[in-house]
Amino acid sequence: MATANPTQQPAKTPNLPPPVGRTLSVRILDEGMYDDLRVIMQTGCDASAAVRQALLLLADAYHGAWERGIYPTGVAPVITTVTFQAYRPVRQPDQDV
Repeated sequence: MATANPTQQPAKTPNLPPPVGRTLSVRILDEGMYDDLRVIMQTGCDASAAVRQALLLLADAYHGAWERGIYPTGVAPVITTVTFQAYRPVRQPDQDV
């Protein structure tokens, strides 16, 4: 019976997120991260929603760069600009004059 080679490196498994429905915990590492979270939460969302929004935006940017062939899949793109739509407040019926 063969034994495993003690000097052989184990096969590297890909990083995978926790299963759907499982809680994810993120540690606030420093004042900068605290400040970043505080900025997003100024929109009225809680910390979980802020992390979900940030994750969605970053994942969308990565996916777009990979799909367009700007970066190879799996390589984190360098994001240098962000674009915004113009703010258009929603008029309420009682605001008509």
